[in-house]
Amino acid sequence: MNLDPIEKYGVVLRRLQPIDLEVVRHWRNHQKISQYMIYREHITEEMQIAWFDRINNDRNYYFIIEWEQRGVGLINIKDINMTERSGESGIFIWDDTCLNSDVPPRAVLALFDYAYDILKLEFIRAHVIKTNTRAIRFNKYMGFKLQSEQEMIENQLYIQTHDNFFEWRAKVVCLF
Repeated sequence: MNLDPIEKYGVVLRRLQPIDLEVVRHWRNHQKISQYMIYREHITEEMQIAWFDRINNDRNYYFIIEWEQRGVGLINIKDINMTERSGESGIFIWDDTCLNSDVPPRAVLALFDYAYDILKLEFIRAHVIKTNTRAIRFNKYMGFKLQSEQEMIENQLYIQTHDNFFEWRAKVVCLF
C-alpha cells in the first residue's frame, strides 16, 4: 500500500495513519461536521479504530489535507471497484479559514488527478445530503451531476465522469 503523500497544487494529501485517528474523530464528532453526515451519532475511540481497520487498504484512500503545514480536513476516494473503474469521494474541511477558499478545490484536484491518472478510474460517485447546499454547489462546480430520481432522496447521488473532471480541471488548474 502506497503511503507517499500527494503534493500538488500547493496542498499535501497525507495518507491517514493511526496517529491521526483521534484528531479526525474529534473533527468528525463536532456538530459543524457531523450535521452534514449520514451517520451523526457519537463516534467512540473503539469505533474509530474499527473503522480504520476496515478502510486501511487499497480499496480506500483517506488523506489528511495539509495546507500551510497544518491539517485542515479530510478527503477520500473509497469503495474503489477496479472492474467498473469507479470509487466514491468525500471531503470535509475542519479549519474554518479554509472553508470558502481555494483549498478544497486544490485538494480535490490533487486527489482526482491521482484517481483518474494513476488508479485509472472512469467515474467517481459522491453522496450529498440534500440540505447541504454548500456541498451541492461545490460538487456541481466540479462537474458532478445529480442522478435521476434523486430529488426526493435525503442522501443524493452525484456522479462525475473522467471527461467531466478533465473539462473542469482545464478551466481551473491555471488558477493555482
